[in-house]
Amino acid sequence: MASLPIPRRLATVVLSFTIGSFSCHSLSAQTNTPRVVGYYADWNKGSYSHQVVQYRNITHVAHAFLIPNTDGSLGGSSGFAYPDLVQTAHQAGVQVVVVLGGWGQSAGFSPMAADTAARRRFVQDLLDFCSANSYDGVDLDWEYPASAADSANLTSLVRELRAAFSTVNRPLSISLAVPSTDWSGRWFNVTAMKDMVDWYGIMTYDYYGSWTAKAGPNSALYGNFSTNTEGWVDYSFSYYTATRGIPAGHLLIGLPFYGWVFNAPTMYGASTGATQKTYATIATFQGWTPFWDGEGMVPYMVNASGTQTVSYDDTVSLRLKCEYARAKSTGGVMIWALGQDRIAGEQPLLQAVGAGMGLPTSVPPLALEGSPSTFMLCQNYPNPFNPTSVFTYQVPVASDVRLAVYDLLGREVAVLVNERKSPGSHLAKFDGTGLATGPYLYRLSAGHFVQARVMLLLR
Repeated sequence: MASLPIPRRLATVVLSFTIGSFSCHSLSAQTNTPRVVGYYADWNKGSYSHQVVQYRNITHVAHAFLIPNTDGSLGGSSGFAYPDLVQTAHQAGVQVVVVLGGWGQSAGFSPMAADTAARRRFVQDLLDFCSANSYDGVDLDWEYPASAADSANLTSLVRELRAAFSTVNRPLSISLAVPSTDWSGRWFNVTAMKDMVDWYGIMTYDYYGSWTAKAGPNSALYGNFSTNTEGWVDYSFSYYTATRGIPAGHLLIGLPFYGWVFNAPTMYGASTGATQKTYATIATFQGWTPFWDGEGMVPYMVNASGTQTVSYDDTVSLRLKCEYARAKSTGGVMIWALGQDRIAGEQPLLQAVGAGMGLPTSVPPLALEGSPSTFMLCQNYPNPFNPTSVFTYQVPVASDVRLAVYDLLGREVAVLVNERKSPGSHLAKFDGTGLATGPYLYRLSAGHFVQARVMLLLR
């Protein structure tokens, strides 16, 4: 077979194929099992109920968002409390924390935290809410303190929360979502609060977005400032450990289940705007050329007309971030947001994170939700793998199917299926013994349907 074209690009490998249609007083004890905190956005309750959350792949649900009012009362949706979510999570051994604030909903923090009476009410209302609804702790997502006064008031708020939580007969956690850089991170007195806080979740995403003049990786693992001016995961982790003195075990690495579509011709090209899209949406993009950023260790794609670039994370880049988090002995990872990777009953990113963090994740069932009505090639499991992995695919009608594996030079290294298949879901196993460490491409063709995905062999 002819080799696929490999254009030369800085720190980048291009994979030339078309993406097909798819579809929380006692601080929590540190254990050998890291935390995997999945944020659950309340507004997605209708489309992503408690019944479809893969609890086996997480240790905590962060239920977002209640809103801090200036007088210390709790605002938000009148139907926010979700007893079915809490009960089902607890039955699965998963804790549930309530999240306060969030982007665009944090204006009440500053005046509330500055007022002694409002702080007292806020603390009591939170304690009452957690007790009445069986929540296991609170996560403060103040985006963002902006002054020395805000910083001091936040520290007072956390101190008062910890004192109140110490009066109850069950441990309640306190965690904070913190920014990825010093631009706003400097106003979080993490040193003063570290013995009061169970974990800090670093928002290691949105390094680039609609506010930047150029396209860039949403959540690169590594980088250099000559190319990437906004930051990356390793830079943010080093900022909090080396510069701010926070033990690695108190930090969680943020993982995005979404990406940004930039009006830009290529990565680091000038951008006239950007739109956030979930992974489930990005997985449906057709006719985009996928690239692998060998420095940032993340994928991106450029559309056929060369006018848009999408930066996102896939199962390979997330597994690499999980391996980083474990190698650095962090407290774990956090995900924004659960449900954003749900495709035809599967949650491939969540499954990859659960496996990558060493949780007792099981192989998903072969059968997908409902009877096959479309062609589909699922992400291999496990991924990364050594040396074997399993592919799941489905065909809605009897079809001549070919499933093959290629290296980055486009050379065919294995043919796993080359025969007529009956309608339904099927398995194929790949053995990479003898192959070099690195990414590989696997491609399914059946009639006019063609789909390819990337997997990573790690020795």
